Amino acid sequence: MRAAIALMLTLSPLAPLSPASAGAGPWFAECMDPEKTGAPLADSCARAAAEVGARGRKAAAVQVNLGWALAEMGRHGDALAAYDAAEAADAQFAPIYLNRAVSRAERGMIRGALADYAAAIRLSPREAGPLIGRGAFYLRRDMALEALEDFEAALKRDPKSVDAAYNRGLALAMAGRHGDAARAFGAVLRAAPGDAGAHLERGKALAAQGNLPGALRDFDRAAALRPAWPDPHLARGQALEGAGDRAGADRAFRRAFDLGDRSDWLRARMQALGG
Repeated sequence: MRAAIALMLTLSPLAPLSPASAGAGPWFAECMDPEKTGAPLADSCARAAAEVGARGRKAAAVQVNLGWALAEMGRHGDALAAYDAAEAADAQFAPIYLNRAVSRAERGMIRGALADYAAAIRLSPREAGPLIGRGAFYLRRDMALEALEDFEAALKRDPKSVDAAYNRGLALAMAGRHGDAARAFGAVLRAAPGDAGAHLERGKALAAQGNLPGALRDFDRAAALRPAWPDPHLARGQALEGAGDRAGADRAFRRAFDLGDRSDWLRARMQALGG
């Protein structure tokens, strides 16, 4: 799981609760199918709710997956109603709060989202996911120090979590600790050498330190790993412009534009270059 500044927290529907879960009925099994998403998942879970009733862990799981499907379709208000029903079914089921926090945040319910993250963390004392989720929440609000604290706590729970390590790097960069950020992304790349995002973010950290050759190598690697991604070219252009290479920057910006970046400032830059 990665947080929303780069590749951040992405929730997914719950897997079956146990091998005996299918005994709850065919719609329950459909609702627990990890391959289903969106409207088909919502339909299966709505039908499963009639099978399992309104109380107990299975009822909570059905409502969580229903909420997730609705949230995926952008229906966060309806998703919140499903999560509330899940809480009424089994208030000790931690996935309720992690999922509801995301929908509450989308609706601007900041205090409620933080309360839900706190509940998820309390109910999952060994899991890194809820801490990563709250850290992502803080990152989206430019609260670097709070985010950093959560990602470091997540790494204590799961030292091998690449997602926690990656997002820790984002928090360090946001806090202006670019050397530490570059080292953090280096650690991610030792665990996941093909992570284009980690190359991009390490390149940005190196550029902020004035290490242009190292930054360009990372941007090139990110572009090679994801050829259709405009972001490495955009970052390359910004680094080159900062180093005084206007012509090189323009070439990189044009490549980012050709690959689909349509930010207002880049449009203006392309118009200034003659389209």
